[in-house]
Amino acid sequence: MASTWKVRISLALNFFVFAILLNTVGIVIARVQADYGVTGTLASSLEAFKDLSIAVTSFLVASYVPRFGYRRTMIVGLIAVMAACMLVAALTGFWVTPILYATIGVSFALMKTAVYSTIGLITNGQQEHTGLMNTMEGIFQVGAMTGPLIFAAMISASHWSNTYWVIAGMTFLALVLLWMTPLDESEVQEHLEEAGFLEMIKLLKRPIVWTFVACAWLYVMIEQSFGTWMPSFHEHVFGLSAAAASGFMSFYFGSIALSRFVAGYLSKHISWFKLQMTYLACAFVLTLTVVMLTANWETGSIAEWYQAPPLAFVFAVVGFFLGPIYPTISSIVLTKLDKAQHSAMTGLIIIFSALGGTTGSLILGRLTDVLNTHDAFFWPLVPMVLLSLMLMPYKRLSDRTSAAGA
Repeated sequence: MASTWKVRISLALNFFVFAILLNTVGIVIARVQADYGVTGTLASSLEAFKDLSIAVTSFLVASYVPRFGYRRTMIVGLIAVMAACMLVAALTGFWVTPILYATIGVSFALMKTAVYSTIGLITNGQQEHTGLMNTMEGIFQVGAMTGPLIFAAMISASHWSNTYWVIAGMTFLALVLLWMTPLDESEVQEHLEEAGFLEMIKLLKRPIVWTFVACAWLYVMIEQSFGTWMPSFHEHVFGLSAAAASGFMSFYFGSIALSRFVAGYLSKHISWFKLQMTYLACAFVLTLTVVMLTANWETGSIAEWYQAPPLAFVFAVVGFFLGPIYPTISSIVLTKLDKAQHSAMTGLIIIFSALGGTTGSLILGRLTDVLNTHDAFFWPLVPMVLLSLMLMPYKRLSDRTSAAGA
């Protein structure tokens, strides 16, 4: 058990580091524009370097991770990211930042595949697996909250690029811990014939996998809609300043993190299906209530976040009711497959999650143009209803599917 806890701490630190790197791209975009004079279009390409490298790597490489080894994959990912951070910290010029984010994207796709697959090796049963998945995703959200704070402190003290010396140091600690942590992968090594690109395609033939894909697509569509456009809602409807509206995202990410930690405990005592349906119902009621109550809201001018009306705080914590859904449904499908198939399934999870997030953000963005920012927020109610309907057949299929992937 001691070695298992050592592995868990290592996985948590790995996820924490990547959360910082992935969720500070907006800060870097602003800094490279100011420092290097690049256009907004060129600076925003950093998002594409990150997202496209994640999607392409997941599609082409994720299913082969068992052949290379989970621990070895994570070590390579950490070394690559540490080297990229040191490059950005040591050299000036815009050209190093695309290299950084392409490296982050490739490494994260490999890291998430290895972490999700390792969770299957060190847990016993669906409840323990779901609990650890929620805990890891909660730690990821804590990292997402911490990253901007580290950048803010470093920007105040020195140049923003020096932040990457700090992140490189954290990555080095994660690397040392992982290097000293043994991981028994024999259970996967005995079934390497189940690892490969064709295995990922074969998984799509299974009804439970297709149902999961639909659920994951809908969930990320909901979460990304809020994550991308909530600052606009707070700014245009409640009248918060741009800085204050952005600050409210800390409440949103924080509520997601808290709910995942809580769900890690509740999943051991309450049926996952009842829990997720309850969370969805609460998210639906909260969203509908806030949007209805703000229909004729008189927009003022609020400079500081603590001056915001109570409804703004209420809306920001909708993440509490959304947070546990994604790791829980992901855990369910993984526990129904052979452990050697977890890397291929994780590749599908990453790919369709990216597609769902992009779809949700684009749809809500289009609705803000056609309607307005306020009325566009009726849209997330639609995928909430569809997700609740899809969870029903997902529950039936998961009940009929054995833990061995029969």
